[in-house]
Amino acid sequence: MKTRHAGSGAKFLLTIGLGCLGLVLVTFWSPARLRAGELVSARYLRAQGRELVVKIIVGSPPPPSLIVIQNLPAGVAVRSSRPAARSVNAARGKAKWLLREVQAGTIMVRMSLDRAVPAAAIAGEIRYREPGSGTMITLPIAKP
Repeated sequence: MKTRHAGSGAKFLLTIGLGCLGLVLVTFWSPARLRAGELVSARYLRAQGRELVVKIIVGSPPPPSLIVIQNLPAGVAVRSSRPAARSVNAARGKAKWLLREVQAGTIMVRMSLDRAVPAAAIAGEIRYREPGSGTMITLPIAKP
């Protein structure tokens, strides 16, 4: 004959409840706020005028590096940026960043332009190699 200890049912229910709470927190309260299947997402926080700001969210495991490509109207120059751009070609309206040793979390790319541009005239993309498979992924930077 089995004997049950007082409180064993309550401990079991508590364990199940804490496990479910953990699953909900990991699923919905992730600091990255990525959609299912996404490792990286990017959107403009400011997408017009003389200042552009791109917010990049990186999940885990992070890719080892990211390439950020910003397309602008031909002749528009990037006066300054943080982090510093790897290359800028004002004649073609293109700036590139190579972000290395990427960590999971948020990365902000800020750029100051030599003149104001409308939101319709800018576009950007992020490129990275998927960890594990090495597949090159290209995704557009979403506009607000």
